[in-house]
Amino acid sequence: MTPGDPLHVPGVEYVLTAASLNQARFVFRPFRAELEPRGGYRFSDTQTRVGALHEASGTRLMVQSSKAKTAMGLVRTPLVVADEPGSWEVKGGELMFDALMEAQGKPGSPLRIIFVGTVAPATAGWWPDLIESGSHGSTYVMAYQGDPATWDKWPTIQKANPLMARFPASRAKLLQRRDEARRDSRLRARFLSYRLNVPSEDEAKVLLTVEDFERVLSRDVAPRDGLPVVGVDLGAGRAWSSAVAVFETGRTEAVAVAPGIPSIADQEARDRVPAGTYAKLLANGSLTVADGLRVPPPSALMERVYAQWGRPALIVADRFRINELRDCSLGVPLEPRGSGATRWSHPSDDIRALRKAAMDGPLSIPEGSRLLMAASLTAARVVNDTSGNVRMVKRDPSNNTGRDDVCSAWVLAAGAVKRHGSGVPRREVGRFAIA
Repeated sequence: MTPGDPLHVPGVEYVLTAASLNQARFVFRPFRAELEPRGGYRFSDTQTRVGALHEASGTRLMVQSSKAKTAMGLVRTPLVVADEPGSWEVKGGELMFDALMEAQGKPGSPLRIIFVGTVAPATAGWWPDLIESGSHGSTYVMAYQGDPATWDKWPTIQKANPLMARFPASRAKLLQRRDEARRDSRLRARFLSYRLNVPSEDEAKVLLTVEDFERVLSRDVAPRDGLPVVGVDLGAGRAWSSAVAVFETGRTEAVAVAPGIPSIADQEARDRVPAGTYAKLLANGSLTVADGLRVPPPSALMERVYAQWGRPALIVADRFRINELRDCSLGVPLEPRGSGATRWSHPSDDIRALRKAAMDGPLSIPEGSRLLMAASLTAARVVNDTSGNVRMVKRDPSNNTGRDDVCSAWVLAAGAVKRHGSGVPRREVGRFAIA
């Protein structure tokens, strides 16, 4: 756009393209701030048109969104700068990319394309493939990545976000996000993905990160103070039945009942876990077997609950399975919890409660329950929906081989503790067994 620059061609139209017109407008602002003080330029920034004109030479800049049809008429355009192509809509982004590459092949086309963007969060598709192939011919590819080892240092952040140095308000917001990410590993994963361009999307798909779980294990184990809230996940088909108790002190314990058929060794092979994993759980007492049964009955799990922890203050279970516990609850209050047609926010609340208690305290786990909970965490997966809710999902729903049952019960118990706080009734601890 500046006469005398090696890339300046009088009377042509350059193009800056981004995911949307609003995003393109954001990129246009520093461009305008750079040229406007020089004079000789006319700018347009409306709802439908964003661009600039160098009046003396007739050279134009057109700012457009990543709609493929807008690239079809590029004939005398010498340069396209494509901003953040990884954020272009999947189908439209591919079409836009194809249209730009086709424009390069038109007879006499002088078109050069500069792709500037981030690697994350996408780890597959045309944009990561383009990054891998690199610059060649008239196509230039730049993707800045920060060093994960120094992810929270300003020089590293600035390298991947060079424009932030020019905008104090944006820089302040960026540093605020950095400070929040230092305190929350899930926010850290998001910060790495969107600000340092280091793909880390799996962080958002696990119930607890390794860092969070290690934080729980590093705490001194709290005593059994008061009556626990117990979350129950009843198994069906191949699943185990599990219960997790969370005491007022944050002490967390878990038990599970596995089917007796097939054998534990066969279940290990079926679930593709290291040989001996389930045998260790049997040996330390956190797992028992419903001998001769393919599906553990609710009474078998409740026997474990009362034998292990006495009479709980509250039992929380999936709302669709709550009636199966009524005959063996011995009068303990039952609370239904689940999704239902309009209750997707419920599991979101419970998962956030568990994550916060794991990160900030007071959750702690005694030695006898650690192996069972760790084995379940390796299988526990969550998914975020378009409304911002999060819920647990089966890794392989077709055959129910993921042992996330304990984590399902843990989520229910942690959510109830967060909701009720000190409002959970306290009673004298007694021990009961079901005849």
